[in-house]
Amino acid sequence: MISFQEFINNCLTKANEHVSSRVLRVTNSIFTLICNLTDKLTIISIFIDTGYIQKIIQWIRTDIFASHIHVIGEPIVNIVYNLTRDKTALKQLRTEKAFDILMERKQLINDENDSELTQAYGWVLIALATSDEQSEENKKLILDTSENLYQLCKKIEQDDLTFDGCHLSEFLELLDRAFANTYVIKHILEDKINEKSTAIQYFTELFLSLYGALLDPEPDELEKRAVKYLLRILLQISSYPEHLKQLIDNHQFCIIIESLANRPKRDDAKRIWCNIQQIISTNEQKKEMSSKIYISYDRTDEEFCKEFVKELRKRTTIPIWIDYENVDLSDDMWEYVSLNIISATVVITLVSTAYGESTDKFQELSYIISTNKSRDEKKGLIVVTTEPNFNFNRSWMKDLLHDRTMISYENNIGHMAWNVCEQIGVLKKPRMKCLSWLFKNGRRKTAQSNNFSAKTLKLIPGNDKVSSRRESSQVDGSTDILLVSETHSLQSIVTGLITQTGSISGSTWV
Repeated sequence: MISFQEFINNCLTKANEHVSSRVLRVTNSIFTLICNLTDKLTIISIFIDTGYIQKIIQWIRTDIFASHIHVIGEPIVNIVYNLTRDKTALKQLRTEKAFDILMERKQLINDENDSELTQAYGWVLIALATSDEQSEENKKLILDTSENLYQLCKKIEQDDLTFDGCHLSEFLELLDRAFANTYVIKHILEDKINEKSTAIQYFTELFLSLYGALLDPEPDELEKRAVKYLLRILLQISSYPEHLKQLIDNHQFCIIIESLANRPKRDDAKRIWCNIQQIISTNEQKKEMSSKIYISYDRTDEEFCKEFVKELRKRTTIPIWIDYENVDLSDDMWEYVSLNIISATVVITLVSTAYGESTDKFQELSYIISTNKSRDEKKGLIVVTTEPNFNFNRSWMKDLLHDRTMISYENNIGHMAWNVCEQIGVLKKPRMKCLSWLFKNGRRKTAQSNNFSAKTLKLIPGNDKVSSRRESSQVDGSTDILLVSETHSLQSIVTGLITQTGSISGSTWV
């Protein structure tokens, strides 16, 4: 693999714009071989370890690629697409700004008028896009590509689940990613017969014909992968109330989903069943809410989340439920998460670009919103941004959260936690309130003590210009002291006052 990489590198980066046709044919053959190899998910790690991701982005930017795109364009774009199917490779491609670099070649690819190259280009854009803004720039291409993927699914041969050399799992995986764009899911589901979406009917029937792969002790891995992404598509559909009813109307589907939801390691099925129950169990007694904060976050932001929760606990005594403290990653998360969402009085959502990319978070947030009616309208759901200059990268997230109370990111996480507590009114009683009460009432009784007098207030720095005077009246042997503040620093006053304690009539004062 390293030898192939060196050959291609010499051809594309160290040659001038003129390359012999013989060298180009050899280069194209190597790219085709790499394309076939990266189609095997199990060996993509080899290409990651040998630095192919960085190199292939470098090759796409070369003048040789631009001038010979008709020869080497399709295999290179297909290699990038194959790499996006691996989570680690996808993350690296996004780090290398692969989407932006491919966008630089958009006009060249369009000019080729090559349907196979255009299809591969559409697939890779769907896989790499991280925001609706990126997708919006290519809306027509992504809509056409998504529609084509849906039609390809319906052409699948039932005996081996393939069409034109591609497995059903590939089409469903791409559709799952495409459905992150609200306009795509609306477009695919809008074709109706008798007020029912033909696409929803197709996906449910396909699921009912394939779900056995989840129960097979020795399943075909690609078939199992197909069912995995089919469930994720159905999960996204079930998160839209207007489409959920059609799923519920299919009784066989509901029976199978409920059965799967009762099995371990079936988190997506549990989420779908939870959405269904929200509709069909309206007459059941609602779970009693307790004073509790639930934190919704994406695992990419776990370090921020841990620091935020630590600071939050310094400022409130209300119990905080967070998954990493209560559930093992190997467990069925939703089984625990859904119960704590329902019973929480406050939900804090830590939003980020990664949060917007997650299908699970779309469903979780939709579920939070649907259960938010029993919480305080203004304090029940607080949005906290975990990155600077955050903008909603997905329209579904903006639609659900745009009118909610939002705490913006700042370098001081402690201050962000304080702002959250202030919004929901759960700050621990601060000392400053005691001090404000002292000045509001003007007088405080002090214990009989030879050591306590107005001299004590000299502990407060002189710059604060706080004066005191002893009143002449005495009642029951107690001394009344009136504090008169000209200008003062509350912090320094507290510093002086909290060092004094005493007791009188069985009560303790500070």
